[in-house]
Amino acid sequence: MLGESYVKAGRHTAGLKALEHVLELDPQNWMALYHMADIHSQLGEFDKAIEAYEHILTITGDDQVGVTAALATAELAQGQQAAAGGFRERSRRAFHAALGLAYKVLRAGGHRPWAWKLVGDAAFELSALEAQVSDAQESSDALRPILEHLVSDDTDRRSSVEGLGHAANMLQTPVDLTHTSKSAIFAYAYRAHLLKNEPRVIDSALYDLAASLHSLALKSDVGAEIKTASTKAAISAIRLALERDAGDERLWNALGVLCEEGGAQLAQHAFVVSLELYQKVRLLKPQTVGFGADE
Repeated sequence: MLGESYVKAGRHTAGLKALEHVLELDPQNWMALYHMADIHSQLGEFDKAIEAYEHILTITGDDQVGVTAALATAELAQGQQAAAGGFRERSRRAFHAALGLAYKVLRAGGHRPWAWKLVGDAAFELSALEAQVSDAQESSDALRPILEHLVSDDTDRRSSVEGLGHAANMLQTPVDLTHTSKSAIFAYAYRAHLLKNEPRVIDSALYDLAASLHSLALKSDVGAEIKTASTKAAISAIRLALERDAGDERLWNALGVLCEEGGAQLAQHAFVVSLELYQKVRLLKPQTVGFGADE
């Protein structure tokens, strides 16, 4: 397709024009709409991408799980963009929409690690936007069917987190300002369990889990017991990742941050190793460092 070729060459405007022409000839050509939505997403025009994906689903119904997943990703990105611009309610609506779409993907039975990553990301972002329990309750309403799905899927409770238990506990306790943070943790924990035998991506999954646990530990409204348990579980996740890849400077830096309060000597060692690895990468592969490679 000409439009797709333009996009691969970096000519997004030309690609959009070519795809618009395709739709003039065949308004039901949902693949052209899909490519247009992808271009809009690449350009940061997430509202237009969302409109295109939603149009596709009116043409195809809910049969295209990949389109639903792409729509969920666009909603998440729009929420992040709105949050960065200070549009709190707009971002919250987008994150809630992303959660609903991720649930549809989970119910369809595919894309499980991707879906739990998106659930974790959306819940993590939402937790930073909640100032009162009513906010958390709205998020809980969106998260409850997802947590119920996790509980029914994880029958042997392999995604339990030290100090927090299992997601099943969330369904039995009143909603408070830690509810959404904990939901993110359990989503990330289940993703890490699903990817435990995938060496290329398990480190990233463990990093996300550690970051969400650290975020919970930093909240002012959690008790000392939860702070300690969350920090301990976060350190365990990072150490497990380092056992698999001791050459990742980001993991060493994360270990340093986590150990700053309880183990200054270990934190210092971790930061030194992180810096040494970072400098080594710069010397060996200067073209892959900085904005671009792993941002």
